[in-house]
Amino acid sequence: MTNHLDDILNHFGISSRALKKLFEDKSVIKELPKNINIFVEQKKNEFEYFLISGVTHRYNISDKGEIVTTGFYMGKSVITPHFARTNMGKSIFSLQTLTDIVLAEIPVIELNNLRNSNREFQEFGQKTIEAELTKTFYNEVVFRSYSAKERLLELRKQHPNLENLIPHNIIASYLGITNVSFSRLRRELTKS
Repeated sequence: MTNHLDDILNHFGISSRALKKLFEDKSVIKELPKNINIFVEQKKNEFEYFLISGVTHRYNISDKGEIVTTGFYMGKSVITPHFARTNMGKSIFSLQTLTDIVLAEIPVIELNNLRNSNREFQEFGQKTIEAELTKTFYNEVVFRSYSAKERLLELRKQHPNLENLIPHNIIASYLGITNVSFSRLRRELTKS
């Protein structure tokens, strides 16, 4: 098991070596290149994901056929849990690699069995949900009340160095501004 996966499990309360081994036995570690869809909006997907390293973004396709980025995941993080990212068994967004990544993939049913049979995994599930809910509400407030400049500054605080890792049009999409506005905003912030 990679040290980063070990760190993720520790962070969410799985400290027992035996339980980590059990998780490892039920999951698959995958290395994927950039620009690969891990799962796609409106398609069935029955896995939970733990991003060990790299950068991904979640996105939807607008009615104009444009990609709209709605969030980022950086290494050492849990992807939004299955129950929260699906509706009637289908994904409500797509997840795509933006850099080469390493992730752990475990069938939902296997992780549910672990949660139902072990207190540490129950607490793991609870902490994961709490973290996701907190992040979601915080970002909702930021995006409904901050200016584009403030949103970019917040993004930089949450994900330092992201602008050096991924295409700027994806960041502009996430901020809800055009590529030209994003370039202007970056220049303005460089001057100040």
